[in-house]
Parts: sequence; C-alpha cells; structure tokens
Amino acid sequence: MQYCTACQKAIATTIIMDLDNGAVTGSQHVCQACAEQLGVGAPKAPPKFSAEMLEDLLGGIKQPRGRGKASDACAGCGMTPAEFRSKGRLGCPRCYETFRTELMPLLQRIHEAQAHRGRMPAVVGAIAAQPDERSLADVRKRLEDAVRGERYEEAARLRDELRRLERGEAS
Repeated sequence: MQYCTACQKAIATTIIMDLDNGAVTGSQHVCQACAEQLGVGAPKAPPKFSAEMLEDLLGGIKQPRGRGKASDACAGCGMTPAEFRSKGRLGCPRCYETFRTELMPLLQRIHEAQAHRGRMPAVVGAIAAQPDERSLADVRKRLEDAVRGERYEEAARLRDELRRLERGEAS
C-alpha cells in the first residue's frame, strides 16, 4: 500500500506521472481528496443522453398523446415509446419487435445500415473455407472404383475434380 505523497495520511488512489518526451521523469501517489485539490480527479462517467439528444436521434417516433394506447406498449415489459425516448434503452428482448418500425430508421441513421454486415468470426471462416470432407471422400472412392473398372476417362475427370476440391475451388 502506498500512502499519499501530499498529505501522508490517506492511501493513494491516483498516480500522477510527469512525462518528458514520452519518458516518465517522476510520479506522485495521491489520495482522492488531494487529487481533487490538485484538479486531477477520477475519469468522469460518460455523459448520459439528454432528452433533446434522444429526440434528435429518434426523430421518427411521434410523441403519444396522454398515456398512449395499450398496443403501443411492449407486451413483455410494458415499455412505451415515450419511456424508450426518455431512457434511451429498451426494456426487454420483445421491445425489438414491438418498436421495430421506430428502431429501423434509427439504426439506419446511426449505423448507415439496418442489418449487421460485419466480418465473419475467424473460427467460422476457417471452417467454411475447408473443403467438405464427405465430398472429398466420395470423390476419392469414385476415383478408385473408376480405376479398378478401367474407366480411365471418368478417372481423369474425377482426378481433376478431386484436385479442385483439395485446393478449395468450386467445381
């Protein structure tokens, strides 16, 4: 445990480092109270969305008059569009379907798409890139049968197909 270098009483919770050309030239360990006096505090929490910001983002949703119809509320949690606008979060998984018409334009504005178009996970991509082992085994078996039956033209065609499959090319 390191005590505060300023007051020598409390346990230090913040380290202030002096940098010179990217190198640390000195440091101070200070407690929360001394850090606030020095004007160095803990990082602030991210700002919450204000009602105006949410209204701007959710511009397509109309403010319901009064309490709203029962059909406007989510059947799972009872959240209304007004509550969604004020909180900025959905209440349950069923809200995604209930507020789908309001969410799609919002997703389009924020993400420039309404569907995920990200990359495929590496593990799934590697599995998808591998040739189908059953079809390789099937082609090998058919090739052996063609050679045993002395059907050399068919064997040559199957040999070429097997090579394409092993390289991962489409047939």
